[in-house]
Amino acid sequence: EKAVARCVDCSAQLCAFHTETHPRSRATYKHKVDMLSGDAAFATTKEPTALCPIHPAHDLRSFCTQCNTLLCRQCEATHPAEHNQQLLSIGDASARAKAAVNKMLGTGTEDGESQLDVAFEEVVQAIQSLHTQTEEVSAEVKEYFDGLVAGLRKRETQVLDDLDQLRTKNILPLEARRSRFGALISASSNAKRCV
Repeated sequence: EKAVARCVDCSAQLCAFHTETHPRSRATYKHKVDMLSGDAAFATTKEPTALCPIHPAHDLRSFCTQCNTLLCRQCEATHPAEHNQQLLSIGDASARAKAAVNKMLGTGTEDGESQLDVAFEEVVQAIQSLHTQTEEVSAEVKEYFDGLVAGLRKRETQVLDDLDQLRTKNILPLEARRSRFGALISASSNAKRCV
């Protein structure tokens, strides 16, 4: 619908219906509504402007270059006074940002590449370097742990061999005693039968 009025406090563009209801709303009953006339009336309701996240009833209207902050008029009132020389209108800040982006995209090096292309290539090279370093470190870690496992397996074999030798060394005398005791028991049983 055609905008026929504008709220002075929240900058809302209002159609005929909302021109009547805006002052009746609990949230906006104190807002002042100005009627638009002639060329000032919009053919369609204008999209809302960016509103301050801290003071949602106010449009963002300036940008502090010192602290990189968008401000509404309420924010400006509480913003540090020493930053006032650093305030730009939204339009000026937007123009500066566009110029900086255009410069970055359009300024070429000797071989015609833009700074963005150079930055992109640097990121690609950094990724490739990271992959290469990761592969090298992975190979070193694998080699280290393969050596560690081989050393542990060698030690396991030595310990098992030592254990087997110890068992053999201790079992042979015990086997000999068992044989002697078995022979004595047999001899004793035979002697008892003879008696």
